[in-house]
Amino acid sequence: MFQKKRRRVNGVVLISMLIISLLAHLFYIITWQQGTVMKGINDGLSQMLPFKQFIYNQYAEGRFFYSADFGLGGDFFSSLAYYFTTNLFFLPWVAITWGFATLFQFTPDFDYWMMLVLPMSIFKQTVIMFVAYIFLKQILQSIRGAYVGAVFYALSPFFFRHEMYWDILTDAMFWLPLILIGVERIIRKQSLFVFTLSAALMMISNFYLSYVVLLTAVIYMIVRQFMHLTDNERSAFEQLKRYIASGIISFALACFAFIPAAYGFINNVRPPFQDPIKGFEINDAIIMSPRVLWLPIFIFILFFIKPLYRHRTFRFFAIFAGVGIIAHFIPYIGSIFNGFSAPQQRWESIVILSFAGMLGVAIKYFEEWRRDRTIVYGVIGFIALWSLFIWLIPQYESSVPLLITTAIWLVIFAITQWYRAPLIWFSASILVFSIIEANIFSEDLTKTGVATKSFITSEAYHSNEQQQAVEWMQQRKVSKDARIDWMVPYRNNTPMVQNFRGTSIYSSILNGDLLLWYLRDLQIDMARESVSRYGTLGNRTNLMAMQQVQFYMREKSNEAVPYNYRLVKVNENTQIYENDQYLPVFRIATKTYRQSDLDDAPVLAKEHAMLDGVIMTDGKEKAPKVKKRKILSNTVQGGHWDGEELIINQDKGRVAFSLAPIMGAKTMYVQMYIEGIRNYTGFTMEANEYRTTRKKSNSIYRTNYNHITLAVDASDQLLIELPKGTYRLKDVAIYDEDYTTLNAAYNKKNEADVSWNHGEAKGEVNVKKDDVLVSSIPYEKGWHAKVDGKKVAVEKVNYAFVGVPMKVEGKHEVELYYRPPYWPYALWVSVITWVIFLIYSWRQRQKIPKWQRR
Repeated sequence: MFQKKRRRVNGVVLISMLIISLLAHLFYIITWQQGTVMKGINDGLSQMLPFKQFIYNQYAEGRFFYSADFGLGGDFFSSLAYYFTTNLFFLPWVAITWGFATLFQFTPDFDYWMMLVLPMSIFKQTVIMFVAYIFLKQILQSIRGAYVGAVFYALSPFFFRHEMYWDILTDAMFWLPLILIGVERIIRKQSLFVFTLSAALMMISNFYLSYVVLLTAVIYMIVRQFMHLTDNERSAFEQLKRYIASGIISFALACFAFIPAAYGFINNVRPPFQDPIKGFEINDAIIMSPRVLWLPIFIFILFFIKPLYRHRTFRFFAIFAGVGIIAHFIPYIGSIFNGFSAPQQRWESIVILSFAGMLGVAIKYFEEWRRDRTIVYGVIGFIALWSLFIWLIPQYESSVPLLITTAIWLVIFAITQWYRAPLIWFSASILVFSIIEANIFSEDLTKTGVATKSFITSEAYHSNEQQQAVEWMQQRKVSKDARIDWMVPYRNNTPMVQNFRGTSIYSSILNGDLLLWYLRDLQIDMARESVSRYGTLGNRTNLMAMQQVQFYMREKSNEAVPYNYRLVKVNENTQIYENDQYLPVFRIATKTYRQSDLDDAPVLAKEHAMLDGVIMTDGKEKAPKVKKRKILSNTVQGGHWDGEELIINQDKGRVAFSLAPIMGAKTMYVQMYIEGIRNYTGFTMEANEYRTTRKKSNSIYRTNYNHITLAVDASDQLLIELPKGTYRLKDVAIYDEDYTTLNAAYNKKNEADVSWNHGEAKGEVNVKKDDVLVSSIPYEKGWHAKVDGKKVAVEKVNYAFVGVPMKVEGKHEVELYYRPPYWPYALWVSVITWVIFLIYSWRQRQKIPKWQRR
């Protein structure tokens, strides 16, 4: 009977929370009809939606680890584990979508995932609300207090801001209270099951959020050793033993997903954050115009109500909340929670949950404080703090709707207190205020860059013209391996959105070897400097041939076209160029170049070595010679030299390099070091017809790789144009390319009869002893090879690609396949641990009387 009643109550609570979530999303529900999409135009459209579409497409086609369409090819399972590949909020939608798509024969496209944005957000917010309610009910022993606190927690600006821009981050709002339920059960001499299971599921779902949430949970555990909320708690040593045991079991349960994800993170390349971190910074107007953390008047007042401090639960949450508010303005804290990288405000769930705990206690003991005079001090303090914020941070304007609703709530609160209205009025006022503020904040968010259907279908993202052009190129591809070099400016994930095999990708986690190939080894300019991405091949025909780039599409305004790409189609806004001469995915290399001998060689020499043979750590040949053009002189217009620093003191200046005459070159490779010094805006640099952009000096997204190589049409003059500012421009060198080496590579007829199909490749090769099977497949640790059925080593060649040394002359069957590093072992550990864990948990549960089970 008790169990049935509890299930009925929980059912009613859950349904009511779904209704509240619908009301909290009312602004987006209404404006959806007007074309608004609950996604930011930056990472919301650049990563979140494209990744959902891409991962679904891969899973639906039976590919779970590797895709040739992930940039130049890559392990999307490990790289996108930071986002959605194992995300337990996303995977149910994948399963449901796949089921309906199979049953009703439709293909989910980008518009489909855009349509699901609101339902996915409402569902997630509802379950966040419910798990917070369970946690608070366990702590407070008050259904009403837990309910109101949970609603306030889930409807916070933290949820709506992150759900709009980076919806993976709102998962933390679910995992934190769930983990803390497990922590409290361990403390209160109950089972380890909830903590073990929740930690395992969280590590499966997202390894990054596991770090954030578990670090928060550890702080919570430590504080709880000094602040006891009940009289029957385990000793610190007994708790520690159980945390360690549970942690080990959780890791074993999750390691099939966690280990590949962690390896992908470790193998990633991102410059360490080197800028000074401020000790204190007010960057969020938390009471008058909140960005992440909202401190409403009804929470602020509670800090001043003396009778509430008689209750240890209130003291506990008030201390967490007070310290959390201060920590919110300390960038070092944000850096610690972001893996000691750039400060980010992604950890504040614990502060909001502490606010919710304070509110729950206040509701539980409402009659004890409702007439307390310290309420007046809280109101005065709130008004004073609002005024102080206006004075300290004038750049943040007060939200007028928030000011009005705050004033209205204060009047209602005063009236209900004066007439001793029942608790239901106070509780209802909090719920209504929270729902109204959720919609106010949502409207404010749309002023800072929200996606709209008209923007999504425009030339700035995914126009009908662009899609038709892509389909035109797809129909004319010479082979399935052919790539299209095209991306909407600044949208490196265009290939995912428009569904083609491209040359660009944008993800926080990527193949580190491939990133270094771009940034360090080959100095490939991507037309836009930024971390966590690569894109295009810098208009370098040699590289485009090695990566099977058949088509090159750009906006009509673009003047830089790679050599040998001819115009084949003109659209209204874009032009398409084609070069149907490119090298195969697999080639047999008979000549090996020693990588160390190429360290200081010109970039063009490295390209020639890759075309003529293969670059290996134990190669035999030295660097090939390339033609260097003499620089006769340079003159500055609109500025002057100050040593190695170039000072441009007009709106635009230029350096004109006069060069020796052209001797048969088609393209000239321009190597240089370029860095903006104290440039606090990004800048555009033009080198003849080629244009690229570089980050501002204090940007957290700069690569810190300032040596770049540009490919421009051969000329007897090089003009470098820069806007007003100070630059370090040095090591300028010009190398001529006549494409003799590339043409020789075309004519070698050394193609290997091996076919690449995403995470596997098979075929037959005919080789001489010590030849190398070279591919354009990016190297990752998970690649394995067999020759004639026997395992052989896969080597990293050409800095970042898969190569297989062939030790025996003759014909051989070759097979390559990919699995995430350590995945087979991790999978077995997880499977065995899950079986033992579930059997043991079931047996332990059978020992508990039914009326005591939860």
